[in-house]
Amino acid sequence: MIYSNILEELNEKQKQAVESPRKPLLVIAGPGTGKTRTLIARIVYEIQHYQIPPDQIRALTFSNKAAGEMKQRLLHALNDQAEKVKISTFHSFCLNVLRKYHQLAGLAKTFSVCDDQYQMRLLQELLANRIRENVERKARGIQLAFSNHLLKNKPLPAFSASVFDEYTRHLQKYQLLDYNLLLVKTLELLQNHPDVLEQYRFLNQSVLVDEFQDTDPVQYQIVKLLAWKHRNIFVVADDDQSIYAWRGANPENIRRYMDDFSISEPIFLEINYRSGKNIVEAAQHVVRSTDRIGPDKKLHGNDEKDSLIRAYFFKDENQEIRYITKKITDWQANEEIPYSEMAIIYPQHRFGERLSSYLLKERIPFQMASGKNLSEHPLMQKIILYLKLIRMPSDTLALEQLVEKELGYQIYKQVQNFKNLHNTTFRKALNELSQREEISYKIRNQISTFIGHIANMVNLKSFFSFERLISEIIRGSQEISRSVLRHNAAKLSRFECRYFKKIARPETSIWVYHQDERISFIALRLLKAAFGERVHRLSAERTLHVKSSDIALLLDPLPVENLSCRYELMFKQTTDRRRSVLSVLFRWLQAHLQREDQPVFDDYVIFDLETTGKNPETCGVVEIAAVRVKEGEIIDEFQTLVNPGMEIEEEAREVHHISTEDIAQAPSEKEAWEQFKAFAGNSLLIAHNGYGFDFRVLDRLAKDFNQPRLSNVRYDTLILARTLFPNQQNSIDGLAARFKLDAGTRHRALDDVKVLQEIFVRLLDILGEQDVKISGEEFTEYIALGNVLLNELSAVEDKIFFSAGIQKLLSPYSRIRSAYAAQFGIEEDELLNNLKRIASRQTAVSVLYKNEDDFALRIMQTAKEFNEMPVDEAIAEFLSFVALVNPQDSLEPVDAVSMLTYHAAKGLEFDRVIIVGMEDENMPSFFAYKNDDEDDRTVTKKLEEQKRLLYVGITRAKSEVILTAVKNRFGRLQKASPFLNEIKESIEIKTYQ
Repeated sequence: MIYSNILEELNEKQKQAVESPRKPLLVIAGPGTGKTRTLIARIVYEIQHYQIPPDQIRALTFSNKAAGEMKQRLLHALNDQAEKVKISTFHSFCLNVLRKYHQLAGLAKTFSVCDDQYQMRLLQELLANRIRENVERKARGIQLAFSNHLLKNKPLPAFSASVFDEYTRHLQKYQLLDYNLLLVKTLELLQNHPDVLEQYRFLNQSVLVDEFQDTDPVQYQIVKLLAWKHRNIFVVADDDQSIYAWRGANPENIRRYMDDFSISEPIFLEINYRSGKNIVEAAQHVVRSTDRIGPDKKLHGNDEKDSLIRAYFFKDENQEIRYITKKITDWQANEEIPYSEMAIIYPQHRFGERLSSYLLKERIPFQMASGKNLSEHPLMQKIILYLKLIRMPSDTLALEQLVEKELGYQIYKQVQNFKNLHNTTFRKALNELSQREEISYKIRNQISTFIGHIANMVNLKSFFSFERLISEIIRGSQEISRSVLRHNAAKLSRFECRYFKKIARPETSIWVYHQDERISFIALRLLKAAFGERVHRLSAERTLHVKSSDIALLLDPLPVENLSCRYELMFKQTTDRRRSVLSVLFRWLQAHLQREDQPVFDDYVIFDLETTGKNPETCGVVEIAAVRVKEGEIIDEFQTLVNPGMEIEEEAREVHHISTEDIAQAPSEKEAWEQFKAFAGNSLLIAHNGYGFDFRVLDRLAKDFNQPRLSNVRYDTLILARTLFPNQQNSIDGLAARFKLDAGTRHRALDDVKVLQEIFVRLLDILGEQDVKISGEEFTEYIALGNVLLNELSAVEDKIFFSAGIQKLLSPYSRIRSAYAAQFGIEEDELLNNLKRIASRQTAVSVLYKNEDDFALRIMQTAKEFNEMPVDEAIAEFLSFVALVNPQDSLEPVDAVSMLTYHAAKGLEFDRVIIVGMEDENMPSFFAYKNDDEDDRTVTKKLEEQKRLLYVGITRAKSEVILTAVKNRFGRLQKASPFLNEIKESIEIKTYQ
C-alpha cells in the first residue's frame, strides 16, 4: 500500500499529526480515535517522505498484543519492508539491550526475568521472620515501595529498606532481574556507556511511543536519551487512560515531555469512531473533574451508531448473575451478536471466578484474561519452576514452590517441619525424607522420583533441544495435563511408516487423495495445519503435476502407474478394523511430527556397585562393574572386587554372596575408584537408583579421598522406569521379569549391569513409541469430524481419537468446524447440534471445553521458537518471555465472551460490555481511600485513577454498556458507587425487578 492510500483514510487532525515536520510531537488520542492508524501512517510517511531506513525506526508500546497489531497493519502497508521496522514493548527492548551488553551491565549471559509470583514468594519468605500477620498484603505494599524507590527515586520506608538489600542479594545470586530492575539496568547502561547510547541513537533515527501516559520515570528517561539528539520523536498519549500508577506509571510524564522537548500545543484527536454518542458522553462525565492535559478537550462519539448505557441495581449476586446470563443469551440468540463481541469487565479477579462457573453451567463460551500473565496458569507455573531449577539447581525458593505444587501441601509441610526440627536446609530435609524408612514407601517413592526427575534433566539439558526439555518436564510431572492420548497410549498399536527424512525436507510436496470431497477437504486442512502450504489435493487429472521428489498419501484407491513419486497406500492399512483411513492418516502424521534431536544415549557407561550395606553414607564398596555402550552395543567391560576394609553386613552378603575372603586380596576402594574413574572418562554415567544410592556412594568416596566429585553427566534409569510404569515394580528384578530377560547371576555387579543395559534399551524403545502415540493431540478434532462423516467410531483407535478431538470440535476454539460448514454450505448450528448428539452417545465424553484444555500443546508450539538457542540461553529467554507476557495476550480470536479486569480490557473493543461491581469500595477500590507508607499518592490522586479505570471500561463498548451493582456482595451490604452520581445525567438507572 502506498502512502497516498493511507492518507485517504485519515481525518484532518490525524493527517496533521502524520505530516508534521521531524520534530518532537505530542498527539493526545482518546479511545477509538484511530491512534494505531495514525502511528502506522507516520511510520510509512517517515520512510517514504523523509527517506528514513525502516530498520532505523523504533516503535515502543506496552503489550505484545499492541505490538503484534502494529506489525500486522504495517505489513499490510509496507509488505516486506515492514519486518525491518523495530516494534516492541518497552520491557522487550530493555531485555534485548541487556542481552547484547550483559557484561557491561554486570549481568550473566543467561540472566532471566522473574515473574510476579516469584517476587511475591520471595518477599513473603523474607517477611516470614519479621512479621506474623497479613504477610501477603504487606508483601504487596513492600513491592510497591520497591517500585517507587527504583522508578521514582523515592526513599524507602524504614521497614521496607530492611528487606530491600536482602531481596536484591537474592536476585543477584540467582542471576535474576525483576520488572523494575530490567528498566533501571538499561537506563544505567545507557547513562554510563556513551558509546552504547550513541550506537542506539544512530540505530533509532525515529522514535515513536504508544500509550505514553503509561510510562514510568525510568521509561521516560530511556526514551529521552534515545531521542534527545535527533529529536525526531512522535508520542501518542491519553491522560484520561492513565491507569498504571501502581506499577510506576506517571501521567505527569506527558507534561514533562512537553517541557523537555518544548512542545507548546499537542494535537488532539477528537473523533471516537468506536463508540456511540451516549457512551462517549457518559464516559467523559466520569473524568471531567480529574487533572487533565486539556481540561476543555472534547471527544465526539460516533453519531451514526445507536448507543445505550444503563445501570441496574440488584438485591444480590444471584439475581445479578441470572440477569447477565440471560442478557448474553438474548444478545446472541435474538440480536445475533457474536459472543466475541461481548465482554464482562470487573475490578478484581474474584468477580470473574464467581461468574465463570455460571457461564459454564449455561453453556456460554468464555475466555478469561486472568492473572498478570501466562505465569499464573497452573501448568505454566510448574513448567516455570522446573526450568528455574534446571537453570539454577541451588534456587531453594523455586524448589520449595515446586515441591508444594508437585508433591502437595502435606509433603511440603512435612519437609518444612523436618527442616525446622533438625535446623537444616529445605533441600537437605527433602533428600533426608526420601531415605527415611519411617516415612511411608509411597511418599518416599514420590519424593525420590521427583528429585531424580529434576536431576536427570539438569544433567541431560545440554543434550536436549528446548522443545525436548519441555516435553521431558511435562512427561515427568506427576499431574500435568488432561491429555486423552497420554491416558490411552497403551491402547494404541505400534505404527510403522516410511520416508521420515524425505518428508522433513521443506521442498517436498505432499499430495492427498480421497474420492469423497468432504474427507479430502478435512485431510487437506489437517495436513496444511501441520505442514503448511506444501500440501495439495490429488486427483486423477492432477497426477502430472506430481514431481518425483514428492509424496502421495492415498486414502482411497487410485491408479498408481501415473505417479512418479513415492506413495503410501493408506486405504490398505485399515483391514484389521482397528482404525479408519483418517485415523491411519493421523498415525502417519504423528510419526512425522517427531523432531530429530541429537542422540542422547549413543555413547555412555552404565555401572553398578555391590556394597557392605544399604546406607550410602556409610557403606563400603565390595564390587564395581561397568560396560561402555556405543550406538546400543557393549564395546568394553570393567569389573573388579574391592576391599573396603570393613565388615560386610549379613543382609548384604545374602544378596550378592561376596564374602570377606573373596575380597581379601582385592584392590582398595581408592585404587578401585581410580580404575573406575579412568574407565568412565568423560562419558555419560548411567545407574539404576543412581540418585538414591550409586551416585551418592561415588560422591562420598571422592570426598573421602579429597578428590573432586566426578564431573560426568549422570542419568538414573529408575526415574525413567517409574515415569513409564507408575506404581509398578521397577527394580532391576521387576523390569527383567517384565521384559522376560535372562538376569544371569543376579546381584553380582557385572551381571546387573548387562541386564540393566538390555532393560535400558527396552525402556528407550517404549519411550520413543509413547512419544509418537501422544503427539499431535491438537489435530484430533479433524479426525473426530472426519470419522463422524465416515461413520467410523467403533474401532478402538477411532474411539480414542474421537474422545481426544470432540471437545475442541464442539468448542468456539475449533479450527475446522466453521471452515467445513462454510465449504459445504451447511448451517453451523445444525452441524454443531448433530455433533453434540453423537457425542452424547459416546461414553466419558464431556462437551465442555476451555482453551486451557490444550494449553500444554500451545506451550509446546511456543517452545519450538527457542530451539535454535543453546539450551541455557533458551531457558533464560523463555522465562523472560513468559514473565513479560500481558494478560490480554492470552486471549484467542474465537467466538467467546471475554472476561476481563479493567486493566486487561485496555486497548480492546467490543460491541456490548457489561461492567460488574459498581459498588463503593469496589469501584472505586477500598484501597483508594487509604493512606499508607508504600503508596504516597493522595486519596484524591488515587480516586482520579479509579475514575480513569471506569472511563477505560465504558469506552470499550461500541453500542451498549450495562453497569451492575448489588445490595449484598460477597456476604456484605454495599453502597452504590459514588461515580454513578457523576454520570447519572447521561445514563438510565433502573432497579431490577
